[in-house]
Amino acid sequence: MSKAGGLRLLAPAKINLALEILRKRSDGFHEIATVMTTLDLADHISLRPRAEGAGLEVVITGAYAEGIDPADDLAGRAARKMAELLGRAPDLRIEVEKRIPSPAGLGGGSSDAAAVLRGLTRLWGVEWQPGRLEALAATLGSDVPFFLHGGTAFCSGRGEVVEPLKDLRPMRMLLLIPPVPQRASKTAFRYASVHPHDFTDGHRTHRLAQRIARNAPPPTADLINTFEAVVERSEPELIAHYAKYHAAGAPRLHLCGSGPAVFMLVLEGAKMQELRRIFRTEGAHVIEAHTLPRAAALAVQVLPAEGAHGGKA
Repeated sequence: MSKAGGLRLLAPAKINLALEILRKRSDGFHEIATVMTTLDLADHISLRPRAEGAGLEVVITGAYAEGIDPADDLAGRAARKMAELLGRAPDLRIEVEKRIPSPAGLGGGSSDAAAVLRGLTRLWGVEWQPGRLEALAATLGSDVPFFLHGGTAFCSGRGEVVEPLKDLRPMRMLLLIPPVPQRASKTAFRYASVHPHDFTDGHRTHRLAQRIARNAPPPTADLINTFEAVVERSEPELIAHYAKYHAAGAPRLHLCGSGPAVFMLVLEGAKMQELRRIFRTEGAHVIEAHTLPRAAALAVQVLPAEGAHGGKA
């Protein structure tokens, strides 16, 4: 007997067009203001129901699967939390094809979790009041609620308060990832390295959000990231790599989240193959990416039942 079909979803990467840290909160988190947008660089998530009592199976594949523990992956944690709230067993197979480097500041794990939540809402017929799914997402990570919305959004609080914006005009870029071993703990280290003199009032991020709301292109001057100053004073090895990219022709690099990946916007007509070759020569892992509008970021594909055959009888 064939099993029921499942769903396939994109889990897109993100960049922070602006990220300002406003203050440290009494709960230990930092209050931020950020504008994020999704990219066409994406993990692929497949969800398939399993027989009753079979439990949860998480399978991680793809170019960036190495070092990820399926038993503790955020995608599986998202499924277990939703199942617990629904009072049901997570009889499910989750396949995550990792195409987003991690940890890099691109939000891959958070996006995977959000894709699972979106998919299970449909697969399990969940009809929650508005805001409840976002509240669940926020318990998994500060960026997870953003990925429930996709596209471009202004985010505040610790990042979990999401105000969707209009889709950006298409932008293309190169993502440059330096050859420095990274650990997830680096994000905590960079937050811990933020000084009170790094705090700003968020006005540049708000101004950027207002321009996007008016369908105006984001000005380069408002592409700000507080973590750039943090990295500059505390991680000389990273700064040395960024300096090499500047010297090789990168006019302006912007940190992705807390890093270490950086992005550079590329004008139409630029010779992308040549640019990729140049930065690879300098040791960077180079990925071409484009902004991804909301509808594409949230697309869902229904999978046929296992054992089903195409064609007409």
